[in-house]
Amino acid sequence: MSLQSTREFILEEKIGSLKDKVYVYNTEKEKLGYFKGKLIKIGNTFRLYDTNDTPLYTIDEKLISMRSTYTFYKGGEKEDENMLGKMKSKLISIRPKYYFEDPDGEELFEAKGKIWKLKYDIKKDGDKVAEINQKLFKSIIKDSYGVKIKEDVSDETAMIILGMVIMLHHEKEEND
Repeated sequence: MSLQSTREFILEEKIGSLKDKVYVYNTEKEKLGYFKGKLIKIGNTFRLYDTNDTPLYTIDEKLISMRSTYTFYKGGEKEDENMLGKMKSKLISIRPKYYFEDPDGEELFEAKGKIWKLKYDIKKDGDKVAEINQKLFKSIIKDSYGVKIKEDVSDETAMIILGMVIMLHHEKEEND
């Protein structure tokens, strides 16, 4: 089963790495790929790789902004013609809220979460298309997350949602 065709994932953060790294597994614990970020956290760039180390998607954090903003690209480079859209935080909100907009600025998804843990529902047009739950295991050195995406979601949309999860995790890490 390929990374793009999977709809249920387990994400595990690698602790002790010189680069920010999160492994992507299916529910049978088969490794499907990984996200890797830069060591320096200011203006981070994350890439999603398959098991052959091929970069599939790139996510770039905007350095200076009133709100958290991440730009998603297909492939390994930040090229305008490959831009899929942007994930942004809501400016004013009691609960954490984010949205993903296409390159034309039209909102595609909204993510609403809990304040103290990584638990989000991602909705499109009011319908839940994915859910994220932080999984707490006996290990205190790893953060693990379960991601479940509706079966009828396209492969590209599933990868955007997977990228959103990593950026939500990144946000949580930055704010802890």
